[in-house]
Amino acid sequence: MYDMHTHTGFSDDCDIPMEDMVQSAYARGLEGIAITDHYDPGYPDPEFPFVPDFDSYHRALEETAAAYRGRMDIIRGIELGLIENQFAAGEKALAAYDYDFVIASFHCYRGEDIYKLDYAKRDRKALFEDFYLSVYEYLRAFKNYDIVGHFTILDRYIGTIFPLDSVEDIIRATLQMIIDDGKGIEINTSSHSYHMPVGLPRVEVLRLYRELGGEILTIGSDTHDLKRYGDHFDEAVETAKSLGFRYYTIYHARKPIFKKLP
Repeated sequence: MYDMHTHTGFSDDCDIPMEDMVQSAYARGLEGIAITDHYDPGYPDPEFPFVPDFDSYHRALEETAAAYRGRMDIIRGIELGLIENQFAAGEKALAAYDYDFVIASFHCYRGEDIYKLDYAKRDRKALFEDFYLSVYEYLRAFKNYDIVGHFTILDRYIGTIFPLDSVEDIIRATLQMIIDDGKGIEINTSSHSYHMPVGLPRVEVLRLYRELGGEILTIGSDTHDLKRYGDHFDEAVETAKSLGFRYYTIYHARKPIFKKLP
């Protein structure tokens, strides 16, 4: 299989060189991986700006793809964090290099780092509901991506697994927009790493996406260390099959390629 969401030392939250990370993936027998290091223009934490050295990153992607050609498919990607008023910076970065694959993710809420938010001092239910409204608004404004990463990421941090009833309409509208735009979503198996009580995204979201006609589905570990390539992919495959998916998706030159689920 392919692991379509992975990180290396070019991401501020990973300190392992790309060479070592990719060697670990190869040792695990993966058919291919997408290297999708972070770029979050406007990220509010100066200690973790999530701005890679693009020249070095692009060079490393090319060298790695060449080194593994014929042995493991290297998909040259990026994970773009969508932050309010920063879409132009994202477009500029994407125009500067021929990426194979772009993940759009939400690591911030209205410009605030969702990891560092003091949820105890906020109306968490109202924040939960407005978070999904912001996701809809940003994806309505920004279209230069291929799949949306860890759609229900707020579940990891907010401290309560709120029912989706109050946000079902906006989630439905967002998923329909993703489908209409020819984009997709992912199963992100890092939910196991963080011992989350629900998946990423929640199975209800995956089910709704499929019922609406969604077909583009990638599977990624979101690994930041050597040991998590392909982590819990058996469960991800079984979940996808149980919901009626027959294929998962990889990308080259920003074009989806469907591969039969094993």
